[in-house]
Amino acid sequence: MAARKYDYIIIYSILFASILSIAVLVRLLVISELQMDEFSGLVAFVIVCLLLGAAYLSFQSIIDVWLLPVIERTVRKKYLQIECEPEVEPIGSMPNGEISVPNYDEYKQTAQQKIQQEQAKVLENVLTYTVQELALYLTESELQQLCEHIRFFQYATENEYKQIKIPIAVDATLKSIDLMHFGWNIGNQFKKTGIETATFVKRVFAERLKESEISTIKRKLRAEGTCIIKIKEKL
Repeated sequence: MAARKYDYIIIYSILFASILSIAVLVRLLVISELQMDEFSGLVAFVIVCLLLGAAYLSFQSIIDVWLLPVIERTVRKKYLQIECEPEVEPIGSMPNGEISVPNYDEYKQTAQQKIQQEQAKVLENVLTYTVQELALYLTESELQQLCEHIRFFQYATENEYKQIKIPIAVDATLKSIDLMHFGWNIGNQFKKTGIETATFVKRVFAERLKESEISTIKRKLRAEGTCIIKIKEKL
């Protein structure tokens, strides 16, 4: 509303100034050129003001349609840009010439939190799959221990798998190929390499796979054959 009132003030000021200027010029013309008296000049001044005022009222609709939008676009646009334009903190230079990145720590922390949330979701899916897939073939205590090994597996490196000291005993129903398939299924979710997955499986199911070398396990992680645990790209 304030901006609209400001637009009208500009228009009316220009209008009245124009009318008065023309009326004064006509008055001077009547007195100096036509050699009439002051009263005649005053009458001419009033008549011109009335005629121009009437002309304005006649064409007011045209002014509202064409002139006001022009004023709004030229004047109001500048104020809106100044008031509404968001402040963006630019990347500047430090005194020593290094580039400073605004809010770097905040963005870094947000990115790290996002990664941690994604990794937590992956672990949750893997543990749920493990319980559902192996509940019939492991005791409750063995299943709990296996879940602990899997939590360790998510972040451990190949050289750290030797820290796994408690192997998991599984029901005789499961064959070596089932354990290898299981290992590949969870290792794939954690983006582990074949040698990392094979090393983990060898350590966790040490008793059942004691006759198999790590290189053999790696080669047979996705081997085809009669099995209970199938290969799953997604859990």
